[in-house]
Amino acid sequence: MIEMTNAHRTIKPFERCPSLDGYHCQTNSLAKIFYHHGHPLSEDMFLGLGAGMGFIYWRMQIGDEKVVFIGGRGNNKEFFSDVGRRTGVTIRMVSTSSVKRAESHLLGRLVQREPVMLFGDMGLLPWFEFPVEYHFGGHTFTVCGFDGKETVLASDMDQSAAGLKKGFYHAITLERLRAARSSPYKPFPPKNAYLEFDFARFHSPGAEDVWSAVEQAVDAHLNPPIKNMGVKGIRHAAKELVKWPALFDERALRMNLFNLYIFIEIGGTGGGCFRYMYARFLNEAAAATGNVELAEIAAQLHQSGALFSDVGQLFMTAETATDIDERLNVASSKLDEIARTELDAFNRLAEIAPSS
Repeated sequence: MIEMTNAHRTIKPFERCPSLDGYHCQTNSLAKIFYHHGHPLSEDMFLGLGAGMGFIYWRMQIGDEKVVFIGGRGNNKEFFSDVGRRTGVTIRMVSTSSVKRAESHLLGRLVQREPVMLFGDMGLLPWFEFPVEYHFGGHTFTVCGFDGKETVLASDMDQSAAGLKKGFYHAITLERLRAARSSPYKPFPPKNAYLEFDFARFHSPGAEDVWSAVEQAVDAHLNPPIKNMGVKGIRHAAKELVKWPALFDERALRMNLFNLYIFIEIGGTGGGCFRYMYARFLNEAAAATGNVELAEIAAQLHQSGALFSDVGQLFMTAETATDIDERLNVASSKLDEIARTELDAFNRLAEIAPSS
C-alpha cells in the first residue's frame, strides 16, 4: 500500500514506485527497483539469492568508545553482484568522492523518471530521530520523485519497528541529501554510493540459481575465514558475552547490551537476526526446487531466529536492568543452542545440495 503524508503530496512518486513495507533496507530497496522494472521478488528471495544471512562478532574502537557489533548479515562485499548473477541483472555499486558527480548522476536518472537506490547516513536523514552523535552510512533507500528544483522524494521504512516495517515517502532537499550521502562518519561512511541496474537479461531465479545461493551460504557459515564469523562466530560470541562486565564500564556495558537488542531485532533484520527472513527464503526455495527437505530446514532456521529474538529481548531494558549477570548467562546458553541448531541445519543443507 502506498502511504504518503500530506506534507509530501506535492511531489508525486514516479510510476510503479510504491513505498513497500519491508524488513531490511537493502532487500527492500532492491524490491522497489525490481518492482519498478516489472520483476517483483520478495525480500526473502533477495536475501537468499545474495547468500546474505550469516553471523559476525566484531569488536571496534570508535573514538574513545569500545563497541561490539553483532550482525546476522553475510556476504556484504558481493551481495549485490550475486543477486544480479542469479537473476540475470547487471548490478553495479558506484562510489565517488565527488559530491557534484554523485548528484549529477542522480538528477540525470530522476529527470528520466527512474528511481535510484542510494546509500546514506541514517543520522543525517530528516525522517529518522536518532541522537545527534548517531551515524550509520550503510543504510540504503530509494529516491523516486523530483520537483525539478531543490527537493526530491525518498522512499524508506520505519526503522523503529521490529519485524515488518512500515514503508513511507518523505521529501528531502538536495542540500540535506548531499550531507547524508557524503557523511564522513565511521564505521561505514556512505561515500556517495549508488547502484546501477541493467535488466536486459533478467530471468526469474530457477532451481540452479537457488541451489547456488544455498551452497554459497553453507560454505560461508560452516567454513568461515576467522573464528568471529559463521557458526564458529556464534560459539565465540557465547563465550565472549559473559566477559563483557570486565570489558566495559557500566555505562558502556548497558549501551552495548541495548545495541545487541537493536542489532538482533530492530536494525533491519526482519527480527531474529535475519533468520526469519532466511527461513522464508528456504520455503520459497523448496517450492522452486521441489525439495521438501528445504522446508524442514526452514523450520530449524525459524527456531534459531526465535532463540536470537530471546537473546535480544533480554537486553531491551538493559539501561535499567538489575540482573545483568544473570541475563548474560542466559544469553550465552541460548547462543550455544543457536550454534548447535545452525550447525545441524547447515550440515543438512550441505548434504542435500546437488553438488554434494
